[in-house]
Amino acid sequence: MMNDIDYALVEEKRPPMYTSMKYWGKKPHNIWNEYIKTYTKENDIVLDPFSGSAVAAFEAVRCNRKAIAFDINPLTSFIIDVYSTEFDRDKFENAVKEIYDNISKDECYNLHYNIRCKECGNTDAIIQHFKWENNNIYEYGVECPNCKKRYLCKSDMMQERKAESQKNIVIKSWYPKEKFYETPSISNSFLKNIGGDSFADIWTKRNMYVLSKIYDLIDSYDGEVKRQLIFGLIQSVHLCSKMCVPRRAESNRSFSTSWGRSAFICSARQMEMNPLLVFFNNCIGKQSVESAMLSVKRHIGKTPKSYFVESVHKTKLNLDEIFEKYDIIYGVVDINDITKIIPEEKIKFVITDPPYGGLVQYMDLSQIWLIWLKHFDSKYEPQIDKEITIKKGIVEVDEYCRRFTDGIRNLYTVLKDNAKIVFTFHNKEIKVWNAFLRSLSQAGFRIEKVIHQQNKRTGESNVANPYGTSASDFYIRCSKSEYVERIRTNKDEFENFIVDRAVKIISARNEPTPYQILFNGLLSEISKAGFDLEDFDDNISNFLEKHIGSVFVIENTEKVYGPLWWLSDVSSIKGNVVPLSQRVEVTVREVLKEKREVKIDEILAEIFINYPNGLTPDIKKIDEYVKKYAYPSGERWIYNGK
Repeated sequence: MMNDIDYALVEEKRPPMYTSMKYWGKKPHNIWNEYIKTYTKENDIVLDPFSGSAVAAFEAVRCNRKAIAFDINPLTSFIIDVYSTEFDRDKFENAVKEIYDNISKDECYNLHYNIRCKECGNTDAIIQHFKWENNNIYEYGVECPNCKKRYLCKSDMMQERKAESQKNIVIKSWYPKEKFYETPSISNSFLKNIGGDSFADIWTKRNMYVLSKIYDLIDSYDGEVKRQLIFGLIQSVHLCSKMCVPRRAESNRSFSTSWGRSAFICSARQMEMNPLLVFFNNCIGKQSVESAMLSVKRHIGKTPKSYFVESVHKTKLNLDEIFEKYDIIYGVVDINDITKIIPEEKIKFVITDPPYGGLVQYMDLSQIWLIWLKHFDSKYEPQIDKEITIKKGIVEVDEYCRRFTDGIRNLYTVLKDNAKIVFTFHNKEIKVWNAFLRSLSQAGFRIEKVIHQQNKRTGESNVANPYGTSASDFYIRCSKSEYVERIRTNKDEFENFIVDRAVKIISARNEPTPYQILFNGLLSEISKAGFDLEDFDDNISNFLEKHIGSVFVIENTEKVYGPLWWLSDVSSIKGNVVPLSQRVEVTVREVLKEKREVKIDEILAEIFINYPNGLTPDIKKIDEYVKKYAYPSGERWIYNGK
């Protein structure tokens, strides 16, 4: 009999194959690996119908399982395509250098990106970036290959004239010219700030010129190296766009930038990166195509063999026959079509990260890469209208719920009767959360366990929400049930439940509690209780705020975490309950005292086991206690004897 995972796990450092490609909402590979090992045995089939960055597929192969990885977003198939190619390091490096040398001799490139080094006088110094504010360059960064210096310069008349002249650049090679499609993700202010209504306007004219030249040169190669070079370009295009902003001076990272928010946003301050340098560094070096491809065999143990399925596949697959030769079956497949492809009751385990009700518009954001990829290969053409999401004015909550329910009913069909399914999910809006829960019920799944999983790294929710909610997901483990009856509930019943559980969570913590941590605990309770809140949309905070002064009081001693919730009548805290922060501090000290030398992950594992869901403390607090009782030595912490 298998032992269930009933507590949060600790996220580990990601290998380069999971860090090189930008993808919103990547999942912690080691945690998914642990779930796959726990709920399957070797050669079992693992399915992820919302595969995203394909972590489940690769981790399944690493565990000697078979994987089916579908996603309506073609970017998933591209990632699998690349990591399923054999990597010839010398051949790849030579191709990158050939492209670099070719463009570095280009007259237009030299005009805009070459400069004399003010340190050594070398005429082959390179402008690494331009910084803009309100459509004017105020600073640029220079790299000199001769004296190896990097320095910043204030803008001058020459650079301003060159910036103005770029409007006259003629681009002869292919580049994406299509107009933006209608979506709330593309606002009028964004169109105004980028100065146009097409994807091409995301880049300055000179940057588009260079990217187009790189693409054209890549097209002259063939085979696996061509796909790997395209991977390098795809990793580069967003970093060369107008959506990247300069970092603040205090960060001490004047030569780097990022597309930091999961949205199409063009601010007054922009950082125009040199596309050729970005491409080269994304191909060779740290967090590059090269490091990612080399890590595939190291991490997985082999180059996976993958079998692509067309979305219009007319007959069900013979999985046993295919998996004799392949490790992964994948494709740009709608979850509503999987029963046409996968026979009934063939899947041992499903682990998936479904759309969080529009928290991140994955397909919209992926267009910045897909407009290049679909020209490279038509199989990367997106089917935007099939995405399961919430888009204001286009797809509302009820339609999202219907689509999601229809989709996961198919998971019920292909899943073995004794199998498990694990969803990760998070959304701060109770109506979206309830739509998710209602879909599970209507599809025939029974919730066995809800685990609040704090992540150490930024996810899509970390961009969207403050104070802890965003840096976490909920792992909802379910099993098949013919029908799960949900409690028909009214507003008063639910309000009483929320208040009662909030009191119990705060009492168990026995200390003022940040709202978002309280919210996480309440979501776990709601999910297990079986409420049906279909008839009203009130937020949890609305119910709680009605009882400020009678049941709760608000304290503001922690500016970092926002207002803290406490009880107006502490007599409800029974017994001698030690405040949570003190309990956690004691646990940290005891682990250090017992083991003398530990990694921070060992301490987090102990905390997650002992303090689940509403009791889970913020990781920053744990860091404070570790530093109080230990000193660092490399990646480990050594007990200081206090």
